Amino acid sequence: MRWLGVDGGGTKTAFALYDERLQPLDRHVLPTCHYAQAGVDGMRRVLEEGLAWARGAGKLGDAFGIGFSICGYGENTAADAAIEATARDIAGSSPYALVNDVEAAWAAGLDMADGIALIAGTGSIALGVRAGRQVRCGGWDYEIGDEGSGGWMGREVLRAFTRQVDGRDARGALYDLVRSELALSNDFDIIAFAQKHIADRTRIAALSVLATRAARAGDTCARAIFTRAAREEADLVAAIVRALFADQMDTAAAVPVTYIGGTFQAGPLILEPLAAALPSCCRLVAPAHEPDLGAVLILRSRPRAEGRL
Repeated sequence: MRWLGVDGGGTKTAFALYDERLQPLDRHVLPTCHYAQAGVDGMRRVLEEGLAWARGAGKLGDAFGIGFSICGYGENTAADAAIEATARDIAGSSPYALVNDVEAAWAAGLDMADGIALIAGTGSIALGVRAGRQVRCGGWDYEIGDEGSGGWMGREVLRAFTRQVDGRDARGALYDLVRSELALSNDFDIIAFAQKHIADRTRIAALSVLATRAARAGDTCARAIFTRAAREEADLVAAIVRALFADQMDTAAAVPVTYIGGTFQAGPLILEPLAAALPSCCRLVAPAHEPDLGAVLILRSRPRAEGRL
């Protein structure tokens, strides 16, 4: 039995092939399949193309299962119906699991064990699992939420730039990086950029890498962005602790918290303030597996008698 893991995030969709022992065989990356960005038809095209790649790679075989991890699933009734129909059509007679990307992040990050998974990529969301009970926090989307995410950090980069232009904050590396990245001939051209692109969360999230570069160059405003992002992410975790692990709040490092998403590629810049901001009952742990494997682990854990796994 071979396995295809689909990690459909807000920036990209990764397709990973695994053998019977869950050893990785191959991986392919396509654009996002998020329905709010690609549309329902675009989502279907991405997922169909990914399956076609898996078949064409010659490593999938005839007997296989598919684990679909889809960002935004479970958050919109109409969209959920379209996502479910698409997954059902693509899987055909093969067993499959369909879950939100944060559930897959928990399964992969903590190897299906109790604890909390935190996603901070293009968007942000957290999920706690204890004895089969689940509590979710965040995931309110780019326009009104996603605090601590790449999209949120991208907006913070733009705000920090305007503060440095004004002299409200001292100019540092961030000022020059933003001018260069956006090819600004005049500082006020950033207004036109924002008016054109602010609704495009992928474009704005891409600016978060400027915070990393500026912070590593010693920019205090950029470092402050990471500190605020860590606090926002820790707030998600704290809410889940109160709801799910209240009896362990006085026990040091009792609750494992894992992290997945592009924001954490900044390494110590985000991980150190995050570890410091978490409730004392939590301990930050590196993810056990790549997120591509999460939905496959969930699929394999379900009884085969269910038909659709």
